[in-house]
Amino acid sequence: MVGALALLAACSDALEQTSSAGQVIGIVNSVGRTLSLVSASDFTVATRAYAPAGAAPTTLASRGHVFVVPLGPANAAGVDVLAPPCSGTCVNTDYVWSLPSGSGATGVAIQDDSIAWIANPNLNTVTRLNYLTGDTASRGVGVSPEAVAIAGSRVFVVNGNLVNGAPAGPSWLSSFDCCRATPIDSIPLTGVSARFAVVGDDSLLYVIASGHVGKADGKLSIVDPRLRTEIAVLNGLGESPGAAVFHPSGRLLVASLTEGILEVYTPTKTLARGPGSGVKPDGDGVSGLAIDLRGHVYAVDPGLCQAAGTVHVLAPPPDYGQIRRVGVGVCPATAAVAATP
Repeated sequence: MVGALALLAACSDALEQTSSAGQVIGIVNSVGRTLSLVSASDFTVATRAYAPAGAAPTTLASRGHVFVVPLGPANAAGVDVLAPPCSGTCVNTDYVWSLPSGSGATGVAIQDDSIAWIANPNLNTVTRLNYLTGDTASRGVGVSPEAVAIAGSRVFVVNGNLVNGAPAGPSWLSSFDCCRATPIDSIPLTGVSARFAVVGDDSLLYVIASGHVGKADGKLSIVDPRLRTEIAVLNGLGESPGAAVFHPSGRLLVASLTEGILEVYTPTKTLARGPGSGVKPDGDGVSGLAIDLRGHVYAVDPGLCQAAGTVHVLAPPPDYGQIRRVGVGVCPATAAVAATP
């Protein structure tokens, strides 16, 4: 037992010793249509307004020094390319690219240095976007696709299976090769209203099902992307669990507006912090999460969505001690991490 505790302490120290210099946490603010950029080094904030009227951004993805933000009913995607440090006049490269008319734009995953995939729930499609040129190509998937994840060369689209916003039955994944013309596989899921997905450091795909509103029946499906099958289901995530992020300590952290931060310990596939034992910084719920290179947790707190929201910068689990409160835009939804060139 002493050896195990020493190992855990060493892992915690290693996380703390890793520099996060140059890292930037992007926070998408759904009211005001802005992107707040929080420096992981000194927690200073710069907020950019770039989304067109009618946009309702609630998700984003990052890779390298790029953020891609689906803009919901604006049928578009915003792209923010971080610039290197400069003096004098600094130029930031930002784009807004149109997606197919009426498509909507929800979840996003970035494949490489030029390609992102964006879910289009209104058309039951997923769009391949070249975020440097704006070129698009779409293909049909399931019903009300809500999120996208990429594992290896395969794209996994999370089909919420919603009709008029309510579950019409269990959700499922559509899967296809990103770069070849191959048939689409369907992977059944146990839960309903699946909305979020993340690939863990263990190469498994973790899919969050929000469940029925008011029934507190959120679930986690664990999918083997190589076998393309659901291999485990964890019940007990409570009311409408949200986006998840994989922590280097082996924990899957799940955001919850009612419960704060929930935890799944992935080596044993068990729920370590469920409803009633979630981490609620300052007593508040959490809508999104991000992790920097030191293992610090950035917990997004939207508040009442009537004034500036908050990002709670927390120490790595299991302690979650609050390091800083950072003010961002109105109604922050979720977060992702990029780095300056």
